[in-house]
Amino acid sequence: MPASPAPAGSPSPGAPPGHAEDSTWQLRLPAREQHIARARLAFTGWLEERGDPPVSTGTADDAVLLLSELATNAVVHTRCLPEAELLCRATLVSRETSVAALLRIEVHDHAEGDDRPRLKNSEAADESGRGLCIVAALAADWGVRPSSVTGGNAVWATLRLPAGPEAG
Repeated sequence: MPASPAPAGSPSPGAPPGHAEDSTWQLRLPAREQHIARARLAFTGWLEERGDPPVSTGTADDAVLLLSELATNAVVHTRCLPEAELLCRATLVSRETSVAALLRIEVHDHAEGDDRPRLKNSEAADESGRGLCIVAALAADWGVRPSSVTGGNAVWATLRLPAGPEAG
């Protein structure tokens, strides 16, 4: 199944021309490891196009890592479901005040039952189990909620975008 990007959000009524109050990217793809690189590439391209507010290179790198960790975690928890898909989504919300803009990244999966992602205490020799620790370290906030889109989980993380000249 091909990945399908959704168009970016459009300006809200009353917003100045060329200004989107919120802008959204999404990509639906099979829940398989080999598709995560495609999601990273598409998301990177979308982040590079942002201008209001701009997304700095460092913040974009963190955002792509968050998407990658959330998508990988979703693949791990749905790999036994042959037709499972992921919905990767990001929403950029600019602010009219000095409060930093926000970038919310979420991945919706088809996990069944009570299989909700949670932080684990990983040992140095463990080969996996660090993804949500990375998410918790990078994100301003993160969490899990039931997905109304897939019926599984929606795991999300939020980044604050720096305000001012260092943002570009």
